Formats: sequence, C-alpha cells, structure tokens
Amino acid sequence: MIQPEQERLYLDYAATWPMRPEVWDAMGAELRHGFNPASAHAPGRRAHRCLEVARGRIADLLGGPRSSIYFTGGGTQSDNLAILGFVRANPGRSPRVFVSEIEHKACLEAADRGVVEGARAARIPVDRSGTIDLAWLRRELAADPDAPTLISVMWANNEIGTVQAMGDIVELGHEYGALVHTDAVQALGKVDCDLERTPVDLLSATAHKLGGPVGIGLLYRGPGVTLEPLSYGGGQERSMWPGTQNPIGATGFAAALALALEGREAEVARWTGLRDHLEARIRAEVPDARIHAGDAPLRMPNLVSVGIPGCDSGAVLVSLDFEGIAVSGGSACGSDSSVGSDVLDAIGITSDVPYAAVRFSFGHDTTRADIDAAADALARVAARVVAITA
Repeated sequence: MIQPEQERLYLDYAATWPMRPEVWDAMGAELRHGFNPASAHAPGRRAHRCLEVARGRIADLLGGPRSSIYFTGGGTQSDNLAILGFVRANPGRSPRVFVSEIEHKACLEAADRGVVEGARAARIPVDRSGTIDLAWLRRELAADPDAPTLISVMWANNEIGTVQAMGDIVELGHEYGALVHTDAVQALGKVDCDLERTPVDLLSATAHKLGGPVGIGLLYRGPGVTLEPLSYGGGQERSMWPGTQNPIGATGFAAALALALEGREAEVARWTGLRDHLEARIRAEVPDARIHAGDAPLRMPNLVSVGIPGCDSGAVLVSLDFEGIAVSGGSACGSDSSVGSDVLDAIGITSDVPYAAVRFSFGHDTTRADIDAAADALARVAARVVAITA
C-alpha cells in the first residue's frame, strides 16, 4: 500500500534538499519586489540591490571577493561555463582538460564537447574507493607542462559519497600551472569548502542541494582566470552569463548557504553517526550487501550507497517507495562488466547477476528513528525482491 504523503520518509537529500522555512521567509520578503534588476527605475534598483546583497553574502561565506561570484541557472550550467569557457578562452592552443572518471555528466560531456572545439581531454582514473590517482595526474601534467590545462574534479561524489583531497589537487595543479575547477554541488554545506583554505580557481554550486530554491546556481571564478561566455545577448553577470537575473533565487541561495554553514561541524558529526549506524544495520541484516566506497579516506557524512546482488534496482526502489521511503539508485542490469552505472563501473563494481544500487542521503531533520525505519524497510524489500528474482 502506498503511504500517504505526510507519512513518507524522505532520504533523498542528495537529489534535492527540500527548501527550509528560513529560506522561504527570506525569499518571501522579496517576492513583492521581484522586478528586473537591470531596470533603471526604483523597483529595478531595489531588485539590483537584492541581487548584489546576496552575491556579497555568498562571497563572504565562501571566502572570496564579491566580484568572483557569477549567478547561473544551476550546477550543470556552471560546470559547462567553467570547462567550455576555459576551452574557448584558449583557441588554437590545444588546451588540456582532465576530468575524473566519476564526474557528473555535466563535466564529462562538457569535456567531450571541448574536444570537438580543439581541446585534448583525458579522464583521471580512480581507485576502488573513488579516490583519484594523483600520481597518474602528476605524470600527465609533467608530460606537457606548457599547455593551457584545466583539472576538473568534483569535491564530493553525488553517487557514492567519496570526498576528494581538494587541497592536494590544487597544490599539484598549481605546481604545473594548471587551473583547478571543482564541482562542489554535493560538497557545499557538508564539507569544508572555504576558498581561503583551499584556493580552487573555479567552483560550481547550486542552491537546491542545500535547502535553497531550484533554478539558481553559481560559478566562483578566482583571480586571473579567463573564461569566454557560452551565450550572448546581454551584459548581465558581467557578460559571463547573460539573461535576466534572478534576485529572489539569489536571496534564497544566500539564506540556504548561511543556514548550511551555521553549526555545520555539529551537523557533520551527527550525520556521520547516522551514516555509520545505517551501514551497520545494513551489513547485519541485508545478506551480501556491500557499501560502495565505504573505505574511502574521505567520505560524505550524510550519504550511503549500498549494492545488493540478486536484486533488480527498479524493483527495490519501487518497493521502497511503496513502503514510504524516498531514495535514489542506479539502474543495474546483470553483466560481467558493468552494473549499469558509470561511477560504479569506474570503481570496479561488477556483477554477473542483477545488482541493485540504492543511495540513502539525509538532511537537517533526519533522525535515528528515520534511519532505523529505512534499514527495516530495506531488509524487508531486499528479502522479498531476492526471492522474486530467484
């Protein structure tokens, strides 16, 4: 029986973090003044002030100057602007773009498009925990140190939760004169992304992954970084992302980021306890289950990716949904070379039987009781689906 909406348990914060009441309040205060910030009249000037206050607040929270923040429509747009903007800023120079094997498709496909436009692209291998191979990257950087080079590595993986040592990546990249871009869509608010401590050159983020509105993202561009815009027709965002700006969305982004960073260390400790408890329950009660990237040196505190051999992903996800548990997963067909996910394939997860990949991710209002309910439901569903599949 499908559970009523009010009884459902949401454990898919990595997909979208429901907007927090404080964010609604911050945006609501400006909704009556949602005018075009490019207009010269008083309502337009108010909208412009709203936009710039949000920009300044976000810059302060990240540890960069106001002029470094460019608003976009979301993380995918920001990733594309970073990668293709770099490629187009280096015409005829055969620039290099390194992306990890487990990047979001926004980065992988932008790098592939860069090849069409004259770039050279390569994928940085990862180990079984999803951690990139820095020795491989060093060899590749040393092979052509004079070429314009961009390294693009996501700070935290959205599927398996591996967190990269971005400080080491930045240090290595800068040693060889390379720019470093990070997709921080999952990391921001959960991992320390202070730009003064980890001076990446480009950073992509989006509001809806940390309790803000859908449809507003940002690109941080560090000093001395040259990009070419991807679209034309206006001077907004200093001509880098033209089009009518979204001051109300920017206000929500700033409010959500402030909330996420307030008390972050305490929340990270709480989430880590919930994560470890869920993993212990799964290992004890779901036969043959494996925790993806569970041995990674650095991990997201609020994300658990579990694989269950002998189960069909779709059947598990639908069954959990009927139980009132909202989670995500990857489609997985039986194969001796892949389990239906590029990320799982990259870390060596293979199966010759159906293989269910399920991702649990939690947020500010997730409790231990929620985790126990999810573990109970997964154990029931896995037993049922394995029996049917067999």
